Amino acid sequence: MALVALTIIFWIFLYRSGYQRKLSHQALDMAEDRFRLLDDMLLTLDVGIWSYDFGIRRIQNTSLAFHKITGYSQRDFADGLPWETLIHPEDMTLFRSLIDKLRQGDAVHTEYRIIHAEGEVRWVQVKMIPTMNETGQIVRTDGIAIDITTRFRMEEALYDITECKKMEQALKESMNRYRRLVEVSPIAIAVCKDRKLMYVNPAGLRILGAPGPENILDTDPWDWVLDPYEEWARRRLKRLIRTGEVVPEELAIKRVDGERVDVVATALYDAESDTIEVFFEDITARKSAERALMESDRINRHILDIAPVAMFLHSDFSYIYANPAGFSLLGITDIEQLASTSLQDIIPSDQVEFVISEVEHVYESGNTSELAGNKLVRLDGTIIDIEAITTPIPYIGRNTALTIIRDVTEQKRAERERIAAERLVRESEDLYFRLQMSLDQFSSDLFGMVKISELNARIVREIKKVLGTDRVSLIQINHHSLHIKIQGGHKDPPQGVLHAIHTCGPEHIPFCKLFEMSDGYFVKIGEMNGDSSIVCIGGEVVPQPMIQAQKIWLETITRYASVLYDNFRVIEDLTRELEKLGSSQQIMPLWLLRLMLHLSENERKRLSQDLHDAALQEQIIWYRKLNQITSDHELPEHLRPQLEEIEQGLLDVIYQIRITCNELRPPLLKEEGLERSLEALFEFTQLRTNYSIQFDCSNFDDDISDDHLIGLYRIVQELLANATKHSNATEVKLRLSTQSDEVNLSYEDNGIGIDPSQQSDQFNSMGIGGMKERVRSMNGKIQFDSSDSGGLAVYISITAR
Repeated sequence: MALVALTIIFWIFLYRSGYQRKLSHQALDMAEDRFRLLDDMLLTLDVGIWSYDFGIRRIQNTSLAFHKITGYSQRDFADGLPWETLIHPEDMTLFRSLIDKLRQGDAVHTEYRIIHAEGEVRWVQVKMIPTMNETGQIVRTDGIAIDITTRFRMEEALYDITECKKMEQALKESMNRYRRLVEVSPIAIAVCKDRKLMYVNPAGLRILGAPGPENILDTDPWDWVLDPYEEWARRRLKRLIRTGEVVPEELAIKRVDGERVDVVATALYDAESDTIEVFFEDITARKSAERALMESDRINRHILDIAPVAMFLHSDFSYIYANPAGFSLLGITDIEQLASTSLQDIIPSDQVEFVISEVEHVYESGNTSELAGNKLVRLDGTIIDIEAITTPIPYIGRNTALTIIRDVTEQKRAERERIAAERLVRESEDLYFRLQMSLDQFSSDLFGMVKISELNARIVREIKKVLGTDRVSLIQINHHSLHIKIQGGHKDPPQGVLHAIHTCGPEHIPFCKLFEMSDGYFVKIGEMNGDSSIVCIGGEVVPQPMIQAQKIWLETITRYASVLYDNFRVIEDLTRELEKLGSSQQIMPLWLLRLMLHLSENERKRLSQDLHDAALQEQIIWYRKLNQITSDHELPEHLRPQLEEIEQGLLDVIYQIRITCNELRPPLLKEEGLERSLEALFEFTQLRTNYSIQFDCSNFDDDISDDHLIGLYRIVQELLANATKHSNATEVKLRLSTQSDEVNLSYEDNGIGIDPSQQSDQFNSMGIGGMKERVRSMNGKIQFDSSDSGGLAVYISITAR
């Protein structure tokens, strides 16, 4: 029973299974019919469907429309046709970005191009939907593709029509702009065909001087050229124009009015219209400028050639040009000698790196270098000092510059000598100061001397003190007998010096020139009545050789003495004569008195001139040299105050010498007159004294002789000197007036006056005797009295002429 039951159950199961299978086949057939129907509909609509399995990386479940769109069969896809074969290369980047979005679970909808199996490019509209697994990874993509190529091409065609119309409009506008540009172009444009002018724009009409186109159209363009080409040259030029090989060329053409115009012209051939377009521009002004520039260049080259400084034009450290001064600087005769020489060859090896860096900086920056001192090696190997500056020349070419060099070898040598001299002066500043102070004191003492013996003693004493030796002798030697007389100082002059004096002959020895012997020195200071006065210096104490400053000092001090020496001798001789006259109670004759005064004034004048031209000028020279030293910024600061003190001392000496010169000879006495000269004397006197001066000359007529001018000036000078030395006055009054043919001078002060009991002694000490004699020489009268204030009163009256 059990077996029967099992058999029945088995048949029931088989029946149900067969029935269900039949139902499944029916459903499957119906689904396939519907899918086939759907596939046919999609094929009609060009809508393709496919799936892509990311696991096996293959396209599956493709529809008939998809095969039609791509041109590939089901078998192609089954064999593993890759996506890259379908996608257009230019859209591959876009496709990869779509895959990235699908991997993130996003659906995509876009358009891109594919490559049909037959190579045709098609546009498709695609929508793709991703299917993700439990872990969020993409496993499959289902997509729909619609072929939009026809629509896309229609849109392109429509776009092309629109663009065509736009292009036509743009072309029309471009043609109008082109016509306007041609019409307003500053470049002359002409169109020629068969050697006839067909068109010339307004710029061309202006250049040709034509009122309108009718004046030049249908003419041969060659007729306008002043220097026409030969026929063969014309044919050759025509061939060049047709091949496009013509280059701009400068021509001279003739205007309608016959004037010459320079132009630069070029031509282009238009094969489509078989015309030649000629472009030309007026360069008359430029040609004139070029000619002027060429003339300027010739002048500039001439300037370079005659320039006293060396100039070198170089590029990349190689010479291009050198002017004659540059040839002379390097010791060459022409530029060929520099052909194989570079800039580095004339620079000392230790300075090459610096110079190269400086020149390279000029090349690269385009800036002029600083003026710098350097060394230069001439081609003969001589090294000289130079100053150089380099400036770029950009219009000649890259890395081109002009170097200007000045030879400062002599200047440097002079500078070194100056520095050495300044160092010597600084080292010997104490000695120089003592020598200068000696000159100041000695020149000041000379003004109080009236005898030769005083001068002899003074000069011997000063030389001993400054040179630090007792071996100073002042000798008098006769020109004929050569007999020597010691006038002062050491009694034993150096024998070598005496021998030299004998050998030279004392009369042939020049004045105030220092001579150096093996055992000493000598210098001649005066000569009178066949005798020469000579200072001799000797002994081991004197430094050998004497330094230059000491020599200059010695020559200067003897020049001072020489100026006074002969004058004092003459004065002594006259004094002795006067003493003889005085002892015999005789009054000096008026003519002799006037002569002596005249000689005295001449000697004062000569002495003033000598002091001004010799001593004063030398002091000024030394002051200027010292001023240069104190102005030097490199002077050590501890020396500056001492040198400035010496400088001020020199100014004081110069001032004192000027005062002495003015006192010896009043400046511009004749030119300015007595009144103005006395006012200047008063102004100067009040700077040095404590008394005031009142001067009245309202009634004075300045029409007197020259002797009276100087006589009155000397008298007033002596009165003021007495007031300064003796009177102790605080007020001095002077009145100068003219009455009829007489000149009256009155003097009053409020000083101590004159003691009648000692009048003669006072007169001698106050120089009143000299005033009396001077008044007598002018045929005048002088009276001494006491003033109302108890001081001295002097009244003088002289004839006006």
